[in-house]
Amino acid sequence: MIQKYTYILVCLLSFSAFGQEHDKDEGGTVLRKDYSVGVNFNANSGSTGWGLAFEFGIQKNYKYRHTFGFTATNIRHPKEFKIYNDGSSSRGYYFGKLNSLVAFRPTYGGKRILFESKRENGIEILFKWKLGPSIGLVKPVYFKIFKGGTTTSDERYNPAIHNTENIVSRSPWTTGLGEAKINLGAFFKTGVEFNFAKDSDKISGGELGLMVDYYPLKELDLLYNNPGVNLFTSIYLQFNIGQKLY
Repeated sequence: MIQKYTYILVCLLSFSAFGQEHDKDEGGTVLRKDYSVGVNFNANSGSTGWGLAFEFGIQKNYKYRHTFGFTATNIRHPKEFKIYNDGSSSRGYYFGKLNSLVAFRPTYGGKRILFESKRENGIEILFKWKLGPSIGLVKPVYFKIFKGGTTTSDERYNPAIHNTENIVSRSPWTTGLGEAKINLGAFFKTGVEFNFAKDSDKISGGELGLMVDYYPLKELDLLYNNPGVNLFTSIYLQFNIGQKLY
């Protein structure tokens, strides 16, 4: 599925590369800058994550803008799955998860108008791309472990002694944050944005595309009894709101 989607995006990129038009005056005010914030959801072989994004765009010509931004997304191992203890009202947990990964990404990119909204309530469609460093925060996973009676303790997951019989639920994400390590890599993102805003100076819509994080220095051990991973590819869906500026 990912290979098929990548092919579609490459076709769109080829289409968007034609023509570097200069600014045009079509009787309206040219909005030279824009900014937006968004929430995204990503899927990798059934495993899902989510994140936040910010983007600022500056006009290069009539149809193309340079963009600068920042995204933060949690990345899951493709084989992760959540389980719940029988008869327990506690939160579910990802059994076998050794470490959690959150990627922080300052980005540079661009977006090109593929189809411009020519009327009120029209749809604007843009092709987008981004790249930049991927700063991976790798944090050990802690679980609440049953100690007898109503007593539990937060312990770093150890597959040799922890199992579904003594794990109650996952601990707060901040538990073990002091033991986190940084792993540096690279990030690439490409997709298509749809702007449904009624007003020409507003951004309201979403985007669909492909995200890739690559950590060449070290493979990351995220899930017990599975090999380390340094390449993460996922399809994402993002919802955006923002403003266009003069």
